[in-house]
Amino acid sequence: MHLTEIKPGILLASKQLPHVRSVSLGFWVRSGVAYEKPEQLGTSHLLEHLLFKGTSNRSAKEISESFDNIGGEVNAYTSKEYTCFYCKVVDQHLETAVDVLTDMLCHSRLDPSDLEKERNVVLEEIGMYEDTPDEYVHDLLAAAVLPGHPLGRPILGTRESLAGIGAVKLRSFYEQCYRAGNIIIAAAGSLDHEQLANWLADRLQLPAAGPLLPLAERPETSRPEQLYVERPTEQLHLALGFPGLPLDHERVYTWNLLNNLLGSGMSSRLFQRLREEHALVYSVYTYTASFQQTGYTALYLGLAPHNTALALDLITRELSILCQEGVTEDELRRAKEQVKGALIMGMESTANHMGRLGRGLLLLNRVQEVEDVISRVEAVTTAEIVDLASTIFKREQMAVAAVGRVQTLPGILANAAW
Repeated sequence: MHLTEIKPGILLASKQLPHVRSVSLGFWVRSGVAYEKPEQLGTSHLLEHLLFKGTSNRSAKEISESFDNIGGEVNAYTSKEYTCFYCKVVDQHLETAVDVLTDMLCHSRLDPSDLEKERNVVLEEIGMYEDTPDEYVHDLLAAAVLPGHPLGRPILGTRESLAGIGAVKLRSFYEQCYRAGNIIIAAAGSLDHEQLANWLADRLQLPAAGPLLPLAERPETSRPEQLYVERPTEQLHLALGFPGLPLDHERVYTWNLLNNLLGSGMSSRLFQRLREEHALVYSVYTYTASFQQTGYTALYLGLAPHNTALALDLITRELSILCQEGVTEDELRRAKEQVKGALIMGMESTANHMGRLGRGLLLLNRVQEVEDVISRVEAVTTAEIVDLASTIFKREQMAVAAVGRVQTLPGILANAAW
């Protein structure tokens, strides 16, 4: 990895990859719900949309055509703690990509008429999301796990919060986030680091580092909630949430292996028990959500409402077996190989290399080498898996979110053995 401060407060991290002809380039901005006040909810995501709507030099169409003309790809996304603008191009067109992306970030016109249009687009996006219950339930779960905390709020915002975001408030938020000290630039692929640094230094015209928006404080311990949304769906979409770990926690590798063992992939315990043995579900999985200050463990299943009681009983039993009897060495070895395999194969992608650089420096102020991750994964023991599982999977720590025919769910949960 090469690292250069191309201007005060603006870092460029790059990794040259032999035998590829493409380059992935990303601008990582500290902007997301973790930095938004309740009345600003959705501002980061709205800005992501608006930066594609034109600059003082290019129209929205010209931005799109700039990448289409060179056979490249450009996109962006907003997470809870950052927004990323990224592209992938053939190496000979990297300078063009730099020119367009820096123009978008530094010279966006943020026209009030565009704001009104994109507000409507995001409202449609919210409607689409709410009409997709197997996705919507995860937003509900975040709110149930972290009640009242910014990280429990939806990235898209709400209809009410979006209505209150005017042009002046939007530009003020933009000026606080899109400035030196708040952006990491990352690139990976067929590139020359010094040349890329020079191109960026010539084109980046961001305000100097100044007072930045504060990151949401670590959430206080609070009783998790149960959130239900009644919908006339054929399936009940149910998500359970438990405590997790922040990004830099020393036990995060144990946590990731625990997640793999429990519900990641077709050989996982819950998939085998609920789908393969009992045919109660089509989809069941677990995942981890990890942030700078906190994290949580999630379990999702979609099933016919009349199968809910049996499914919860099987989940309870499986968690109890895990916490009391542990895992076998063969089971842990399989999980380690899956985690390592996903990591190593992911490193064949320029986009994944770029993402590791950008997220690592933005969120942790460091980039962890793949070899270090592998050694830490290998060091995890079965005893550590059991100890962490026993800490996490406690009934009093469980949050619940559900979308579908939910009338009987509170009673089923109250009577479930744990």
